[in-house]
Amino acid sequence: MRKIFIGVHDCKPGMRIAEDIFNEYGALVVADGTVLDDHIISRISRLGFNRIKIYDSVENLIEVSNSELFRAQYNENVNHVKSILHDISSGKEIDAERVNYATSSILSKINENREIVECISEMRAAGEYLYTHSINVALLSMLLGKWLKYDYFRLKSLVTSAFLHDIGKSRIPPEILNKPGSLDENEFEEIKKHCIIGYKLAESFTGMNEDILAGILQHHEREDGSGYPFGLTGDRINETAKIIAVADIYDAMTSNRFYRERACPFEVIGYIEKEHIGTLDHRIASTFLKNIASYYIGEHVILSSGEAGEIVYINPYNISRPIVKCGDKYIDLSTDSSIRIAEMV
Repeated sequence: MRKIFIGVHDCKPGMRIAEDIFNEYGALVVADGTVLDDHIISRISRLGFNRIKIYDSVENLIEVSNSELFRAQYNENVNHVKSILHDISSGKEIDAERVNYATSSILSKINENREIVECISEMRAAGEYLYTHSINVALLSMLLGKWLKYDYFRLKSLVTSAFLHDIGKSRIPPEILNKPGSLDENEFEEIKKHCIIGYKLAESFTGMNEDILAGILQHHEREDGSGYPFGLTGDRINETAKIIAVADIYDAMTSNRFYRERACPFEVIGYIEKEHIGTLDHRIASTFLKNIASYYIGEHVILSSGEAGEIVYINPYNISRPIVKCGDKYIDLSTDSSIRIAEMV
């Protein structure tokens, strides 16, 4: 297939890039074969490229799923999970086809990595948390399963389990679930019941295999036995549950809640870096952190020092402390612990 040079300002969404694009630190920013959208074109321009190679073929005329379409489909999925959880809380029987529809819709987004990361970063209404969280955890789990080289059938079970992982909360009193302050001991014990409640609910659905059910039941278990409901350790925890655990933590901490504002993604990445030593599966957590952080290269941030800058390099040995370009200077956060990323802009 012929490759041609084109000015970056002449690039259009839907064109397919014909070379790898690296930043000045050698970090891959855009891979060969990527279909361009407005965000990617803007990022390439900010890196200082005047022209790039694209594939000169009819394939450059393909219609791609842009961010607006992705968000519309995302909202449709949120409404779908809202309907399912409402019916469960009302005691209605759930048709397995409704779950399969949601799972298939989520799996159809498997190649839209950037849209997934961007969309879940924006859809953060506290009042819709239970519903958006179910979709976000399913999307993040799907990405993590893909990065772990899961085949389609394992991915389908993983996404189904992640989509349903919190269905037990539909039977938890809303005054506890949505309490604006800290939970007392009795309230927390009530919340912890959602794993077993969800397992029993899903057990009655058609087509639920062992991995799906284990993910729902065990996603709050931890490697060192500190989790719940059974205090399982290591290999006794199903891998589906281990993946959902990482996605669950990341989305929960980067979401607005009634009792706190969301944390910056790099603050959460730093938390998971520490937590995966002992409580989270090392291979799974490391794979997630390495891949999710790469999508923030080129993003604009505000540092705790008040300076505005752009993330230009992710340190593979200290993922939560990237190099940030502020004007003409570069700040390596891995060597300056007094400064942190305060806000993504």
